[in-house]
Amino acid sequence: MSKRIIQNGSSLGPYSQAVIVGNHCYVAGTGGFLPGTAQLVEGGKEAEIRQTMKNLEAVIGEAGYSMSDIVSVTAYLRDVSDWPTFNEIYSTCFEPESAPARAVVGVAELPAGANVEVTCVAVREDTA
Repeated sequence: MSKRIIQNGSSLGPYSQAVIVGNHCYVAGTGGFLPGTAQLVEGGKEAEIRQTMKNLEAVIGEAGYSMSDIVSVTAYLRDVSDWPTFNEIYSTCFEPESAPARAVVGVAELPAGANVEVTCVAVREDTA
């Protein structure tokens, strides 16, 4: 099976932002960086979480998917006490009746001093 690589200029290393195989889209860890840079958005943790979700939506969109196609999310928080804020922002990104499965993991560090990173898997019925 062939794979299609998505690069949108926002990665911090030698990896693809997303890989599409068949009707599945696997999105790499996405953080609150200004698009096309390795610079975190200013404004604190809430702004970083919002930017992370915007960046996730941008990668998914560039791959030809939508947020409603996401079936699984894994979020990494440097401080699990940010979980309520993360939930509040995250909940605005998905319809409650079709929210993806999700895990939130507390971690000691993230690349470039980020406070949050999100990865996901999206699936579509068509393979266009």
